[in-house]
Amino acid sequence: MRRRSLYLVALAIAPALAGCGGIVAASTEPVHGRDLTIYSSLPLDGPEAPISAQIVNGEKLALAQAHGQVGRLHISYSSLNDANPKTGHWEPGIVATNAKLAAQDNDAIAYLGDYDSEATAVSLSITNGANILQVSPGSPYVGLTSSMDAGQDEPGRFYPSGKITFGRLLPGDIVEAAAQVSLMRRLGIHTLYTLSDEDPFDVSLVGLVTGDAEQAGIHVTGGERLRVESAAEFNSTTEKVAASGAQAVFFGGAPEPGTVSLWHALHQSQAQLWLLGSDALGTGAFAAQLGSAAARTLIASPWLSPTVYPAAASAVLRLYESTFHETAHPYALAGYEAMAVVLDAIRAAGRHGNERQAVIDKFFATRHHASVLGTYSVQPSGATTLSRYGVDRVVGGRLAFDTSFQVPPEPAGSEITAVHSG
Repeated sequence: MRRRSLYLVALAIAPALAGCGGIVAASTEPVHGRDLTIYSSLPLDGPEAPISAQIVNGEKLALAQAHGQVGRLHISYSSLNDANPKTGHWEPGIVATNAKLAAQDNDAIAYLGDYDSEATAVSLSITNGANILQVSPGSPYVGLTSSMDAGQDEPGRFYPSGKITFGRLLPGDIVEAAAQVSLMRRLGIHTLYTLSDEDPFDVSLVGLVTGDAEQAGIHVTGGERLRVESAAEFNSTTEKVAASGAQAVFFGGAPEPGTVSLWHALHQSQAQLWLLGSDALGTGAFAAQLGSAAARTLIASPWLSPTVYPAAASAVLRLYESTFHETAHPYALAGYEAMAVVLDAIRAAGRHGNERQAVIDKFFATRHHASVLGTYSVQPSGATTLSRYGVDRVVGGRLAFDTSFQVPPEPAGSEITAVHSG
């Protein structure tokens, strides 16, 4: 859920914004009629397509259960693809186009997306300028909701209107970092070496893990950033890790060819070294290439075993399978809840359900909401109070749920600094 480079994101944001102060040149008129549209933007091609397909189907299922209606209001659904079919990856230009399509639609009431944090960094400033509620089933990057170990002027730079309009359903980086440290303590780890790729979105997560580990009394013996775009030799890195006396390595970054090489090099250097990976490594393709290193590998994941979710989740997963005739995964629950919580906000707004600000206000007023993901409240920052995080092991070249940790949720305070037009 965190991919690509900050450079590409910056390139996309610049042309997507217009006017003094970066306010998006898009319609901010309230919806006056009874016909509303909820947009979804996810990578429907490439390696993330199977996950996105389940999220989209979950969104459709929730809307179908409501019969496409909230009181007198008719709700339409528009699923957009933010990936390039040729490359199989989301692209900033496509994300910006999708967001502007919603922003310029007077009937748009909400935007569900994106899956990747960097994609949300592109779309959010656009939907925010149009005062449209944006709810993501992914996008864990801390800078979207907090300034802790985030980039410059974050999260404020994502909100040109000066008002928070974004919510993240799944636990974000702050929760993952706490879960990683809980895992280390369970494993009896006292010394840690940290590694990351060069993506700033991943570097920030490593910073959070480092801070939490040190606070928990785990000595961080060293750390470095690596280029992992292609397979390479990592002799220097393995020597540093061995010399540091670290019992474990935490790597925050993408599952690139070099990451696989790094995993093998570390395991060959020290067979008893624990190899802990961020959620970005939670792909079947990465797990399938680990070989003997799999036995010492544990990868964080916001996706839990179906048995960990509330009973209502089981009913939704069964309905999903009977409706779409395929095995349902927790991804479907995230899509289902993204749509459901927006419909609830429209319903709670009553006769103002077709007004964007009223729907935003009701979303942020969500308290102790029983959902298929668990009971949660929406924080002023846009994060929810959901804070159970999973850990996967690798068995037979495949990811398998191992355990989960209940950790404190992301802090409730909003740290946005308003951006004013000049």
